[in-house]
Order: sequence, then C-alpha cells, then structure tokens
Amino acid sequence: MVFFSLPENHPILNGLVQRGPINLFRFGARPVTNAVTLVLMDNAAFGQFHQVRGQPWDRALHTQLLNKLADDGCALVAMDSFFRATNNLETDTALAATMQRQHNLVLMAEQASVTHPGLAGAQPTLPAEIFLHAAKTNWGVAWLNPDLDGVVRRHWPFPSPGPYPSMPQTAARLVGAKLGDGPTERWLRYYGQDGGWTRMSYQYALAQPKNYFHDQIVFIGTGPETLLPNGDPDKFSTPYTRWTGEASGGVEILLAEFLNLLNGDSLQRPPAWLEFALLAVTGTILGGSLWRLRLRFLFPIAAGIFLIVALAGVCLSYYHNVWFPWFIVAGGQLPCALAWALMIQFRPAPAPVPMWSEPLPATPGYELFHPPFAEGAYGKVWLAKTKSGQWRALKVVYLAKFENNPDPYEREYAGIQKYQPVSDRHPGLLRVEFLSEKKADYFYYVMELADPVTQDWEKQPATYKPRDLVSERAQLRGRRLPVKDCVRLGLTLCEALEFLHQQGLTHRDIKPQNIIFVNGQPKLADLGLITGIRPLGHEGTLVGTPGFMPPSPERPGTVAADIYALGMVLYVLCTGRAAALFPEVATTLVSAEEPPEFLPLNSVILKACAPLPGERFASAAAMRAALAEL
Repeated sequence: MVFFSLPENHPILNGLVQRGPINLFRFGARPVTNAVTLVLMDNAAFGQFHQVRGQPWDRALHTQLLNKLADDGCALVAMDSFFRATNNLETDTALAATMQRQHNLVLMAEQASVTHPGLAGAQPTLPAEIFLHAAKTNWGVAWLNPDLDGVVRRHWPFPSPGPYPSMPQTAARLVGAKLGDGPTERWLRYYGQDGGWTRMSYQYALAQPKNYFHDQIVFIGTGPETLLPNGDPDKFSTPYTRWTGEASGGVEILLAEFLNLLNGDSLQRPPAWLEFALLAVTGTILGGSLWRLRLRFLFPIAAGIFLIVALAGVCLSYYHNVWFPWFIVAGGQLPCALAWALMIQFRPAPAPVPMWSEPLPATPGYELFHPPFAEGAYGKVWLAKTKSGQWRALKVVYLAKFENNPDPYEREYAGIQKYQPVSDRHPGLLRVEFLSEKKADYFYYVMELADPVTQDWEKQPATYKPRDLVSERAQLRGRRLPVKDCVRLGLTLCEALEFLHQQGLTHRDIKPQNIIFVNGQPKLADLGLITGIRPLGHEGTLVGTPGFMPPSPERPGTVAADIYALGMVLYVLCTGRAAALFPEVATTLVSAEEPPEFLPLNSVILKACAPLPGERFASAAAMRAALAEL
C-alpha cells in the first residue's frame, strides 16, 4: 500500500490531499439561491471618492450607505472594515446611529498574536466601544487560514467553534443558521470562479433605486488593487487561481464561508479510520488487479478508473457535502499500480527451472531447449534446433515411465518404427524425420514442429506453445468451431486416418490436444500409442484418454475405436461441450440460425460415436464420404 506510512505534513501526501478539493470545483459549483450583494471599495470607488489605499475609508460614506441599506430594509449587513478607534466625534456618532438602524449588523474584529514568555496564541481586537454597542455586540474575527500554496480550503476556526467566533459564523447565526456547539471540521465550498453573488462598486451601491436592497444580504469590504497573486495580506489564492492566474479578496472568501454555513454547504471529510480503510481497499484492488491485464487493455482501463474515481469524488461533494481525498487514489495509488503493472509486463522472463528427474538424453546433432514444452504418459517433448538452424520437436520415451516393464517399452518403439516410413506420405500425418537407437533406458525421435501460438517465440524459446485444437477453441466464442469449419476439419482428418489404417496402423489416442497445425495444416500428432490394428474380438491394452475411448468393455486399437474418437472430437468442437456430456446438445444449436447446418453434422457424429462398433462407419473413408455429402 502507498501513502499510509507518510505523516500528515509530508509534502507528497499533503499535495495529493490538497489537489482533491481544488479539482472538485473545476467540474462546476452549486448555485447560490440567496439574494446577496457584495459592495466593494475597489479601484473605481477609491478614484471616485478620492480615497487613499492604506488609509481609513471616509466614515461619512459608510454612514450614507448604511442609511440607504436601513431605508431599503436590508436583511443583514456584514462590514469587513475595521473600526479600531474613534476619529471624529460628530462623524463617529452619526455612523454609530446608522449602525443601530440596521436589522442585523456584524462588525469585523481583528486577531492579534499574544507576545508573552509564558503564553502563546492569539486574541481578538474588537471595534471601538461606540460601534460595538451600536452593532449589539455582533462581531466576528475576519481571519483566513490558507495552506502552504496560498489556497484557502478550511473554515476558520478549524475545527469550530473556536475560542471566539468568526465573522461568517456570527453573520450566519443572525439570519437563523443552526451551527451546533460540538467540534466540527468544515472545508470550504467555492461557488464558481465569479462567485454566486452580485458584485457592485461602492459608488453604484449608493446610486441604486429605493428598495433595491430589500431583504438582501450585503457584505461590504475592500477589493484588492490588483488580482495578481502576491504578498498582499488581504489577497488569497482560490481553486481557480491555478487556471486563471487571479487571486481573490479576503471579503469574497468570508462571504463564501458565510453561505456555506447558512445553506449547509460546507464540505466534511469522513473519519480518519474510514478513509484509511477505503484507501487500503482501493490500493489493494488496484495493486492486485492491474498487473493481470494485457498491455493493450491496461491504459484504457486505468483511464476509465481515473474518470470513475474523479466522478465519484465530485458527486460525493456536490450531492452529499462529503469530501473524500480521491486524488490519493487517482493521482497516487493508480499511477503506482500502473507503473507496477508495466514493470511486470516488461520484466525479463525468469530462467526456467528444470522440472524433470529423468537423465537428459544424448541427442547428437540437435540442441535441446529447456524446459520441455509438453509431457505425455511415457515421455517428454523438447524444442530442438538442428545444426542448420531448423526448429524441430524431439520426444524422449523413458523405460521408467513403463514402470521398467520392457514389453510395452518395446511395443512403443516398434510402433514408431512402423510409422516413420509412412509419416511423410500423407499431409495429415505428423512427419518423423529421425528415430534413435533404442537404448536400455530411453529412445527418442524427432518430428516436424507445430505452429506457435504466439509470434517471436524464437527470442525466448521457453515461451513456445504448440498450436493445437485446444488453443484454437480457447479463442472462439463459446469454444465452438463453426459447423462448416468442423466439416472441413473432419474431411482432412478422416483422409489422414484412412491412410493410417491402410498401412495397418491405428492411432489409439485421437483428441483435440493431439491434433496440431503445421504451416496451417491440421495433422494427427502424439504418435506414442500408434500400433498395428487389432482385430475385433482380440483383447487389447487399455490405453487412451477417457471420454475419447469407446465405451467399456471395448478397447482402443481398432478402426472402429479410432472412428469413435474422431467423432467425439467433432462433437466437442461443434458443440463447445466436454466429451463426458455426449450426446447432449445446447438448445442454442437447435433453435438459432445454425440448425440447417448442425443437424446433418450431428447425425454423422451420432453414427461415428454409436455405442456398438458394428453401428459405426465401417471405415474412415465411409465417414469422410458422409461428411462430404454435407
């Protein structure tokens, strides 16, 4: 898992956590339904009224504006302008009188640090008594606590309530918000790049018609001289600064906090234990699943996961006021899981570990590549390369596999001896190009190599897998070969089997694994059980593969048994079912668009796989003729 051992103030973790709320507001913001106006002492107002930045605003102008707001019946006035001391008795008295006329008025207090050897902290500095009394002691500290990147993300105090109220808290309570007394961590919701309120320069507020501000909420504050992020103490970055390059005045963020409290829009994070559990689950799922995907699916699925996580984070915040640090998943865990998956995809193949105990055969003229790519009942099959650089398959048959019984070992060698001379006389038979001498404990023979399942295997021979009917079925929908392809395959195999029978030989182990492709041509392979045809009624050895062997007590080694096995191969290929389910057929095969083609083929299969040998086709040629009629 990533990021869980990092401390809260770690720069990587902190950056991922902070990116979450920044990106949330990029996808839209809730509308503000309250009637709110922000009156700004901006550059235009400073010029209009000949005021000087850094100097107190003319209080007579405040008196004029507050009288208009009182006459209009304004619901709430919040003044982000500090009246620290009295200046002129007449002007201050007039201002205090008009403050008393307001229905609800909140004045700004400042926060000052405490400097004392035994103390540490801060305390509020309140407005002058005359103004505090006029405001009915409704005051709140106008303070914002930006993160290291200058963006304000949290309500102040954090958690609330603090030792003294903020100006947004006092204003929200005055208009009926229920904030509760328990400690609450609130995260700021922004209302779009332009806010959800009406901005108005100070001089235009004075010029509005009568009753314009009726039942409105009015915040009054100073607009910054420029919107460029710099060291101005009353200018702050927002989630939109990253895209627009513009900062925001402090009064606008205070107004957003107020609307959060009034409308219940503040964001809240889940408990730490729940976040940890969710992140543990997502990290485990991502880390344990992406590396299993194929490379061509990896990036599209990772992109889809990023979008899903981002959308989930946006929906949680928009509809449920829950802020989950989703960027830890999308921007941290997901890239790490993706990088891990790529490392797995491109890591070098480990050196194969030999898995056999038999002695390595001496094969003059052939270089063997380990490990064996196939293993049968009586031996193993290696990749081999000739001195001229041609690839072959080399099978070693061990006496030990016959429990050191020399009789079946001798019959196995004799069967290959009979087969080798005819193996290159029909394209449907696997050609044997060399048979070694029979040694006391093993012999081997060399065959042509089947087509590979994957390309470029020569660079890593250990990855070679032969293309057979099993690998072909794995790529087919429903593991079914189309009826026409089954018929074509059956025609080719019947012809090869008929030729084998004409030579007095029987295969004894026809099944999908033993039908391979060489240069695209299907061939009967796995020659270990090939032997002379056993007349019907003569007892034979019980060898072969269950499911493809005829019903007991009949045994393989006859023409009828080979025909039964080939019919079962066609059943498996055209139905997609296991041999053990014969003669069941899926209802889709007899109710979909294929019945006109499937039913005649099914008749051929049923005859080839009849329980009694006498009810089957008399020869592979007869079976081929029946297939040809289809």
